Amino acid sequence: MQNKSLRLGEVLFEEGLIKIDQLDEALEMQKKDSRHLGKILLEKGWIDAHELIRILAAQYQLPYVPLSDVKIPAEIMNMVSYDLMQTYKIVPIDFDNNYLTIATNNPQDISALQDIQVKCGCLIKPVMSNIQDIEKIIQEYSDSLHSINAIKATGNKSIEDSPVINLVDALIRRAIKERASDIHFEPLKNTLRVRFRIDGVLYQKENISKELERNIISRVKIISGMDVAESRRPQDGRTSFVNGEMEYDIRISTLPNSNGESLVLRILSKEFAFKSLELLGMDPEERTIMNRLLSRPHGLFLVTGPTGAGKTTTLYAMLNILNKTDKNIISVEDPIEYEMEGVNQTSVNPYIDYKFSNSIRHILRHDPDIIMVGEIRDVETAQMAIRAALTGHLVISTMHTNTAVGAITRLLEMNIEPFLISSAINGVISQRLVRQLCPDCKKDYEPDKARKKVIQQVMSVKDNIILAQEAGCSKCLQTGYQGRLGVFELLNIDEDIKSLILKSADEKEISQKALSAGMKRIKVAGMHKVIQKKTTMEELLRIIAI
Repeated sequence: MQNKSLRLGEVLFEEGLIKIDQLDEALEMQKKDSRHLGKILLEKGWIDAHELIRILAAQYQLPYVPLSDVKIPAEIMNMVSYDLMQTYKIVPIDFDNNYLTIATNNPQDISALQDIQVKCGCLIKPVMSNIQDIEKIIQEYSDSLHSINAIKATGNKSIEDSPVINLVDALIRRAIKERASDIHFEPLKNTLRVRFRIDGVLYQKENISKELERNIISRVKIISGMDVAESRRPQDGRTSFVNGEMEYDIRISTLPNSNGESLVLRILSKEFAFKSLELLGMDPEERTIMNRLLSRPHGLFLVTGPTGAGKTTTLYAMLNILNKTDKNIISVEDPIEYEMEGVNQTSVNPYIDYKFSNSIRHILRHDPDIIMVGEIRDVETAQMAIRAALTGHLVISTMHTNTAVGAITRLLEMNIEPFLISSAINGVISQRLVRQLCPDCKKDYEPDKARKKVIQQVMSVKDNIILAQEAGCSKCLQTGYQGRLGVFELLNIDEDIKSLILKSADEKEISQKALSAGMKRIKVAGMHKVIQKKTTMEELLRIIAI
C-alpha cells in the first residue's frame, strides 16, 4: 500500500501538482490513519479532484471520462438498477457489442464489477470518473424516478403508467403460476396475442388491444435494458422478477415481423434447474449406468437430441453429481442459464471471438478436472473436447443428433480420427421430453386393438394391459398433464463398440451391437413409460416416431 502511495505521490510531484513538503506531510498523515493518499490531498485542498482522477486513471491504465462532457441516454441508465448504482457508486454511460461501459471511482473493487456483470447480463468495461460527478448523476436519476412516480399518481397514461406495468407484471406472475417456460407476445393485424408454453406446448391466454401493444413492448424493453427506440433489428435482454420468495431470471428476445415486434420471455428458475437423475425420469437401471460412466476420471460423455429435448437440464443434473469440493469444474455455456455454486462458469461471446472451441483452450490452462461444454457445434470444438478428454479431463457436452449412436456417426462425418473417438468417448445419451400425466386426475382404460398393435410393434405386452389417459382438473389447468419426463436411449461405449468405431462402422452396425449388449432404443424406453401410466401413447407418438 505504501509503495503504491509513493508512486502516486511521485507522479503528482513530478507533474508539478503538489509540493514536496505537501507530499511528505500527507505521507506522515497516512501512516497514522491508513487513509488513501489521494483522499488526504483532496481534504487538504492541495490537489484538484479532476487532476487526481486523471492521474489515478493512468495508473490503473483506464480511460478518464469527465462526466460533465457525457450525455447518457435514458435506455443506458435503465440498464442498471438505481440500487446497484447507489451501492457501488457507479453510472452506466455506454453500451456496445455486449459491453456496458460504467464510470467508477473504485476500479479495484472486483467483486462489485462481477456483481454488476451478473445482474446486468453483459460484459463490463470500467472507466474512471470523479466521485462527485458520479453521485450527482445518481441523484439526478433518483429525482427522475420520483418524478415518474408522481406522474403515474396523477393518472398519466405514458409508457411507464401503472396499468401497463401492472398488466406486464400480472402476465409474468400468471405464467409462473401456470408453470410456463416461455411467454410469447405476438403482434397480429388487429390484436396482440399472448401465449404461454407449458410443458412444451403453446396455449393461447390473452388477446390484448392493439392500442396497448407499443406500450407493453416498450415496458418490457425498459426493464430488460434494451433500446426502446430500436424496432428494426432483433435485440436480447434480461431482467429478474421476484414472485413471493422466489426470484426468477427472465431472458427476453425481440424479433421484428410484418405486424410489429414479437417478444419471447424465457422464465428461468433454479427450482426447475437442479433436478436429480430420478426426477428427470431415469429408471434405476439407467441411473446405475449413468453413475458408473460419470465416476470415470476422464473421457467424453455426450447428451444428444433436438432443440427443446432438455439436454442442458441433464448436463446440470450431471454437474450436481460431479460437483465436489475436491474437483475443479469449469463450464462454458451459451448463455449461462443457471448459476451453480462451486462451478466456475463462463459464457461464449461472439463479439470478441470467444467461442466454444477457443474457450476450451483457455480452460485447459486453469487446471480443470471436469469441463462442461454447452454444445459441440463444429469440428474445431469437437477436436478440442476430445483432446481435453484424452489428456485426463472428464468432458460433458451436447450435440444435435436424433440417436445416441448418431453422435458417433456425426463425429466421424466431422473427419475426427476413429482412434481418437474410440479412445476418448465413454458414453452417449439421447433424450426427448414427454408430458407427464397429472397424478390427480389421470384415468385408467383398456386400450383397443389398434393401440395394442402399436405397442406390440415396439415390445411384447400382455393382452389384459391397462393404460392411463388424461382427464383434466384444476391442478393441471385442465390439460391432463403436469410437468415433463425424460425418455432416454443410453449407449455405453464398451470394447466391442470401440472396435467398431476403429473400423469406421456405420450407424446400423454399431446400433445392432449396442442393442445386443442391452441398449434400449428410445421408443422402447418411451413405451415403458406409457405402460407404467406415466404418460400417454398419444403424447409419446407426438414426440417419438414409432
